[in-house]
Amino acid sequence: MKKKVLILGSTGSIGRATLDVIHEQGNSFEVLGLVCKNNIQLLNAQINKFKPAYVSIYDNHLLSQVKFPKKRLLPGMQGIKDLVGMDADIVMNAMPGSIGLEPTIEALKKDKILALANKESMVMAGRLVRKILQQRNGSLIPVDSEHSALYQIVKTSDQDDLKRLIITASGGPFRDYKKAKLKVVKPQDALNHPTWKMGAKITLDSATLMNKGLEVIEARWLFDIDPAQIQVLIHPESIIHGIVEYVDNSYIAYLAYPDMRIPISYALNEEKRRPLSFGALNTDEMFKLTFYPPDIDRFPSLKIALDALTMGDSTVIAMNAANEVAARAFIEGKIKFTEIPILIEKALDQHQGSAIIDDLGTILEIHQWATKFTEEKIRKKYE
Repeated sequence: MKKKVLILGSTGSIGRATLDVIHEQGNSFEVLGLVCKNNIQLLNAQINKFKPAYVSIYDNHLLSQVKFPKKRLLPGMQGIKDLVGMDADIVMNAMPGSIGLEPTIEALKKDKILALANKESMVMAGRLVRKILQQRNGSLIPVDSEHSALYQIVKTSDQDDLKRLIITASGGPFRDYKKAKLKVVKPQDALNHPTWKMGAKITLDSATLMNKGLEVIEARWLFDIDPAQIQVLIHPESIIHGIVEYVDNSYIAYLAYPDMRIPISYALNEEKRRPLSFGALNTDEMFKLTFYPPDIDRFPSLKIALDALTMGDSTVIAMNAANEVAARAFIEGKIKFTEIPILIEKALDQHQGSAIIDDLGTILEIHQWATKFTEEKIRKKYE
């Protein structure tokens, strides 16, 4: 029997890659539902090709543009959560940003297999997610290439044998830029990633290195490990996605061509490997593997994220919200690239909260406060 897959964020880069895998492995999967924010043209094409039973649109005002029976078209966040509660076997959460949090919580509370590509879920609510996983029967398989790599290595090891987890980073499009040049980079420059094809938010986070800060926070909760045991290394080739160091000073690394369809297939097949017609690494050609530490002077967002993690849950939530607002403002041309970390720090300077938070209501309140605070700072800049 085919497994029913619900894809949240079907028109984004991860959603499209997920549908590629499903198309290739069509004897194993069927699409129960598609969820998108506002890319109606692509959504309609996906509906025509994959024939989902249900569709959900986050932006309600676009409902009339969707070519789908209205009785099976579910609007808004409530519609998304209702769809998550249906009979999907696997929920792929590829929604970008904080809007992916509530569907993550809903999927785990409904005991689903959650293939998680929305890192903000773990950043904002890692403690809550772990609590639900302990109380319920759902499961979580990470889809980010770095966390999938570490997950596959760690599952073969005893927790006591782990010394350090190493998350690799391409370094983004500005890895060789001088600090002064970063003040004048344009949004189109930041959105031109040298290795991966991703959505705007994650691509910009890669350019600031905030993405690696978020991934450290995610890894802390995914693997229940002390943050001091997680390291970031710049690896421009993006071939090694994760490295585990053991207490005997040995290392195991995961290598793969930088193609998200590889970890997606692993997650959809519930940690089983299937032949793939894409993503082959040509080992007959010579290639180099280089590594060096990140420059937190040029890219302070990484240090901001790591410091927030040491300060506790509410600081991390506020940081994530402020980063979302600042990132969007840069993409819209309202602020400079170098102002992104400045705005985040302004929000954190005014934030006072708790080190331990494990309820969704409080998480959303803090997120809303930091969002409004940062939006107000940007608005005043233009008065």
